[in-house]
Amino acid sequence: MTSRILSENSLLYYLEESQLLDSESELQVWFAHLNLHEFPDNDFPDGGQIADFLFSKIDFPEIQLFLLLIERKRIEPWTEKSEPVFFQELIEITPQKPEPSKQNISPKKRGCVWKNLLYPETLREIFKQNPDSPLDAVAKNRAAVIVHPDLPLCLEVLNIPKPWGYESWYTGVEKRGVALVTDKWGKTELPYALNVFKQQMLADYPESLILLKTLNPVADDVIGDLYYEMHEEKWEVYVVTEIDKTAWPSGTGIIKAGLHPEKIEEYQKSYGKEWAEILLDNFRKAIGEYEIIRRQIDDSTGDISEEILLQELELRQKASNFVGNCPVKIGDIVSFPVLQMHSLQHGIKVIEFQTPHYERLIVMFAQKVLTQNHWDTEEALKKMLLEVYKQPQLEILHKSSGLLVERFVDFPKFTADRICLEKNNSWEDKLDGKYQLLITISGQATIFPVDAKPLILNLEESLFLPVAMGSYRLESTGDAPLICLKAMPK
Repeated sequence: MTSRILSENSLLYYLEESQLLDSESELQVWFAHLNLHEFPDNDFPDGGQIADFLFSKIDFPEIQLFLLLIERKRIEPWTEKSEPVFFQELIEITPQKPEPSKQNISPKKRGCVWKNLLYPETLREIFKQNPDSPLDAVAKNRAAVIVHPDLPLCLEVLNIPKPWGYESWYTGVEKRGVALVTDKWGKTELPYALNVFKQQMLADYPESLILLKTLNPVADDVIGDLYYEMHEEKWEVYVVTEIDKTAWPSGTGIIKAGLHPEKIEEYQKSYGKEWAEILLDNFRKAIGEYEIIRRQIDDSTGDISEEILLQELELRQKASNFVGNCPVKIGDIVSFPVLQMHSLQHGIKVIEFQTPHYERLIVMFAQKVLTQNHWDTEEALKKMLLEVYKQPQLEILHKSSGLLVERFVDFPKFTADRICLEKNNSWEDKLDGKYQLLITISGQATIFPVDAKPLILNLEESLFLPVAMGSYRLESTGDAPLICLKAMPK
């Protein structure tokens, strides 16, 4: 925090109230009210940093609880609106008694945030509903999560319908939806929860987290197939968690990715050094022929003839034959760097980690595209990798009795690991100045933070672990072996 921001002529100038409360509790509660509505959110430190500073300025050693109400505003870029949104944060600081065995014990902090603004007088009335824990009373009233800077946030699943099925978001934040965190008091939008104690939770990482979601295509052929697409910025990885045997009776599914090796071999034999140019030209023509029949079907308002449907099938197969087949079973991992063409197929459910980019180039699609009125075939084929797709090689980080930790991607912006634990085995991990995303895909996990109550994670439940958490112990506490996925920024 800069001296300019924290000078008494700036931050303290906007302090509208700072006094000891008359309370029905025996606690000595100090309440302060800071109005920063005139300033953009990024002109001041986070609420926790401000609370630390103001608390240090109060010359009243008998304080047992310090409460700071901050009125702020911010732009929500995910809404694509330019008008700021006004919100309030309530930060609680509890001084800790010194212990002979410990030095420099930091005060404990908690907080909550909400958008439906309250007058300070109304807030003080809410305090009276739980005089011994006013923050709890406010969280209950506002149906808002209580955020601890050094404890996990429980990520709630947000389902987003898609033409091919649906996505389940854990950390997605964009116009179509905003992920939430949840606790016994209520729910809070993820970006707001992260920013209450932003420095302690994220350090210098942005509020746009590594994206974590599941992709859930229906089992019907064609309907459940995703776009043939590629990305210029987004790096993504899939972990296969389910394969619908009505779609894939053998238990082995197919993800389309890269160029088909037989096509590459065929064109290299026939055209030598010019194979790539001619292959791409023929691939482009095949997609163009398919797009004509696809648009004829998509734009039709009547019944489609059997002849047209058979022609659509023939042309779709002709185009898709240029794309390779990657066989996958449950537990398999496929990763896609930028410029790698791919298409998840029907009946294959995956957990996905990806960089927080919302962009793609659509090569082709076997349904009507709802998000844009064109395909990006020409641009995509100019840029895509002309190679056979290869699945990532896993790196063993740790192996011992009942424990296996593997790194399955090491992308420029993040890494992701798989932790496998037999029943009653445990793994101790350090965050090393980075946040983590944790999700279980088998068994039950119990997370033991330092000096805090354990949390249980069941199947496909997920946590955000803040930087300030420092370390934790992960234990397999279910009947089945635990498989847990973890992603960390670089």
